Amino acid sequence: MSYDRVLAAIDTSSLGEIVFEHALETAQHHKAKLYLLHCVETSMKRSSLLAASPKGTSKSTNYFTPYDDADLQFAQEKWEVQIEQANEWLMEYYQLATCQGVLATCETVFGEPGYQICALAKEWQIDVIVMARQGHSGLAELFLGSVSNYVLHHAPCSVLVAQGKVK
Repeated sequence: MSYDRVLAAIDTSSLGEIVFEHALETAQHHKAKLYLLHCVETSMKRSSLLAASPKGTSKSTNYFTPYDDADLQFAQEKWEVQIEQANEWLMEYYQLATCQGVLATCETVFGEPGYQICALAKEWQIDVIVMARQGHSGLAELFLGSVSNYVLHHAPCSVLVAQGKVK
């Protein structure tokens, strides 16, 4: 089996570098183009906010939900910062790949990661997706959800999953 297009779904976890390394090795081995992708989620973890808006409501204690126009503007500003930061560190991966002789491209998108990974894999005609699994088990995975689980069940191509430590 030969791959022409490899997608590295890179998040901000400690596994991002491992995903990149696996994807880079796969792209080198197959002389494939490497697509570097990061998804900025639409729900914001409160811990990622520098200051919480007093009007914001939450569906749970961990997520911020905009309540009015001021909250929405506040959230949009935070999302823009996240996109800018992601573009900067994706560019570092892009430069590493090109220095290794791999044709690469990078993109940061906004939305639910599992859906975006699968949709873009189909649009870009990806042959294999390389991504991480955080290692949640049991109830933690049930309540937190799993991007890797979604992608495994909905991807239009093969999926290589780098395993994190089971929590």
